[in-house]
Amino acid sequence: MVLVEYTALRTSLGAILLGGMVCTGLSGIVGMQTVLYFRLFTRDQVSTKIKVAVIFFLDMLHSAMIAAASYMYFVSHFGEMDVTDHVFWTIGVSIALTAVMTVCVHLFFSIRLFKLSKGNYYLTVPIAVLAVARVVAAFVTAVELIRLGSFDVFGERFKWVFTLGLVLSSVVDGLITAGLCYYLRRHRGGTGRFDHILNTVTLYTIENGLLTSITTVISLIFWLVKSNELIYLGLHFAISKLYANSFLASMNARKTLMAQSGQSQSTSGHRLPVIFPSQRALRNSNADQLNLGIGTRVHITVDKTTDYVPDDIQDTASSDQQSADRKDGPGMSRSVV
Repeated sequence: MVLVEYTALRTSLGAILLGGMVCTGLSGIVGMQTVLYFRLFTRDQVSTKIKVAVIFFLDMLHSAMIAAASYMYFVSHFGEMDVTDHVFWTIGVSIALTAVMTVCVHLFFSIRLFKLSKGNYYLTVPIAVLAVARVVAAFVTAVELIRLGSFDVFGERFKWVFTLGLVLSSVVDGLITAGLCYYLRRHRGGTGRFDHILNTVTLYTIENGLLTSITTVISLIFWLVKSNELIYLGLHFAISKLYANSFLASMNARKTLMAQSGQSQSTSGHRLPVIFPSQRALRNSNADQLNLGIGTRVHITVDKTTDYVPDDIQDTASSDQQSADRKDGPGMSRSVV
């Protein structure tokens, strides 16, 4: 183990603490979006629901690993000056889970890009290969970190592996974002309302792609410049959460885009998917569906008709009936049809 400077120790522990707090907050958003998905899209295919459930499970497992690592750094090994150079097994597992989460989301958007480009293998196949190469580099990083047990030793021997994984992740993010934006722009030229929806999807794609890519690049910069401090690791905690939120938000965006398709072109701004819907928002969404013709308003009118006989007519009818019965005599009955 390498003796860590006091300043680097404070910076590294602070990065782990803040990274764990951000990780917990983002994990809460992932859980909220998962609940929102299963409430709004009950009729989705079983395979789609399994994808959402898998992403949610991986995110919860990743959060558990971060919590366990924080306990080891701040409680189990409290007071050790070389604690931030030690690699606990939970850190290696969290890096592997981040890689799995990343490749799942990358392949999901690659399939979307493949369908949007009408089967462009020349674009989507290289993206898929790079995504798989990224997860391989991440698994090598996780295994070597656990085996060596030291960030300093790992940096001396396998620094290029972790660097390669972060670079590939940023490149795949850029290619997917650029490809989706390009083909979305190519589909413009229809009605004004359709162009407005495409503009919303394009802006949303750029924002999600930039968010994950910028976070990965910043983590890469700190890894290359200050590898003796764990600032890059604290940023790396949030990467998997951003990918999970990107995936779930793209699934939940369908409800908002469906509502926007019924609005006029003059609507200002680009409304993005709602992450925390209120009951009022859900009622407005149902109202939008009715206005779009998805629902049908049914009006039921009940007419009540009452037949009655005046008392004088009823008394006369009773007297006539008694006279007829006496004329027929006993034992005789009259059938009325």
